[in-house]
Amino acid sequence: MKQLLIIVLCSISFCQAQDIAFDIYFDSGKFTLSKKHTKRINQELSSLDSTTTYNFVVKGYTDFVDTENFNLELSKNRASSVTTFLKNNYKPLINSIEKEAKGELPTEEEKQNERIGVKKHRKVSVIVSKNDHKPKVVKQKQNIYVVPVKKLRVGASYSFGKINFKTGRVTLIKSSKKELEKLARFLKKNRNIHIEIQGHVCCGGNDDSDALNSDTGLQTLSVDRAYFIYKYLISRGISKERLTYKGYGFKLPLRYPEKGIRDRSANRRVEIKITKV
Repeated sequence: MKQLLIIVLCSISFCQAQDIAFDIYFDSGKFTLSKKHTKRINQELSSLDSTTTYNFVVKGYTDFVDTENFNLELSKNRASSVTTFLKNNYKPLINSIEKEAKGELPTEEEKQNERIGVKKHRKVSVIVSKNDHKPKVVKQKQNIYVVPVKKLRVGASYSFGKINFKTGRVTLIKSSKKELEKLARFLKKNRNIHIEIQGHVCCGGNDDSDALNSDTGLQTLSVDRAYFIYKYLISRGISKERLTYKGYGFKLPLRYPEKGIRDRSANRRVEIKITKV
């Protein structure tokens, strides 16, 4: 008869309120996650801040039942199951994720538990710590104009041509207006597509915060530039019901650390995310 998985999750508070740790306990020889597991993991991580990123450490363990090699592989599979779930469901929040197969946990109860092992050792430990404002490097996005419309994915971000503003300002360089006109035409042609306009800045160093808007004196440059494009598209006849905007500051650079003008230019960009097709 198929054995039931037993799950126990314990939250532990660290010095920083955002840090979380919990253990997931499995039945003997098991490593797959059930709906009950994933529901409880989601509950444990529900307090994470969507505007920042985190470092995850996932450690798999077993009891001493079976061979040492079998248990090392089992601990790896347990850690892999949790790691895969986190990558599939919390990717925007992950700055880094480390997976460790720890194998058997030592016990002083081997003689008393020779057949059944120790339940509390059949586990995966998950430790989540805030990224301390260090940026998360991301990959270069595909250009939206070269992707077939039918293959555009909700939730995915795309580039759409080089948009240049004057340094520290929301004043668009004239050559970039052609790119915005091209985007407006694309949205007029594909009326079912809804987008989020995403502003990014360069030159953040270890600080992932936004840059200074020299016109307003406020540190909201990526938001202001995204809003500028939002208003521009509305002025070109695109319904505001299809548009949102958001500034990401220096949280998601393409190049880090920046080694020169090319890296800074690559990071200083505007992208669009598909929110509905």
